[in-house]
Amino acid sequence: MKDWFPFTSYDFYAYLTAGMITLAAVDRVFLGSMLANQANWTFVNGAFWTAVAYLVGQILAIPSSVFLEHLLGRRWLRAPSHILLGLDPPRWRETCVRWAFGAREYEPLPVATRNSVLRKVAAALSVPETDMEGEAAFHCAFPHARNVADSATRLDNFLNQYGMCRNVSFASAAAAGLMIWRASQTCDRLDWFLAIAAAVLSVGLFGRFVKFYAAYTREVFRTYDKVVSAPTIPQPKPGTP
Repeated sequence: MKDWFPFTSYDFYAYLTAGMITLAAVDRVFLGSMLANQANWTFVNGAFWTAVAYLVGQILAIPSSVFLEHLLGRRWLRAPSHILLGLDPPRWRETCVRWAFGAREYEPLPVATRNSVLRKVAAALSVPETDMEGEAAFHCAFPHARNVADSATRLDNFLNQYGMCRNVSFASAAAAGLMIWRASQTCDRLDWFLAIAAAVLSVGLFGRFVKFYAAYTREVFRTYDKVVSAPTIPQPKPGTP
């Protein structure tokens, strides 16, 4: 973001957008589209409602992280670190998500690459490769990836993308629920259309969240494999059986 813009990229993508979608649904359902029909916006009004949207987005980030990232992204689906390193084979649900949303990042790394990463991480953590856990491998590799400027830039971009997709997906699901409730009361075609649009947006952005979430982990492992040398294997001394 530019220096004069009061928000960081993550603020804008992950918080403001989600907050604005939620406010739009609340405005439609409870305020009779008061904000949408406001003709004469002043700077003070705009700044106030922008601040409200930002705060709503901050609050929404809590259940968004709990339900979409930790419950669906790591429990219902297997964590990207486990899939990428081949520690757990993809089940039908991971395969369906990958194909439905074009998330090729959410598939195992090439065999040579994941074997190399596992060997290096296992040596760094002093644990057998067979006992490796995906999250432990990720946390071992992450500092090395952040120390590479080019990789750090890509990681920041992926963070902005998956943060926005996760939060907006959750906000859209909440908006869809509100609009379905209103549409069931009013039987208004526009309300049903908005409810369906919000539901489609929620599902679509959840798929994008999975894609960029996996891309973030993939970038960490890819960079780690590139910048960390393979562990040396001690050679037996001459004459040692």
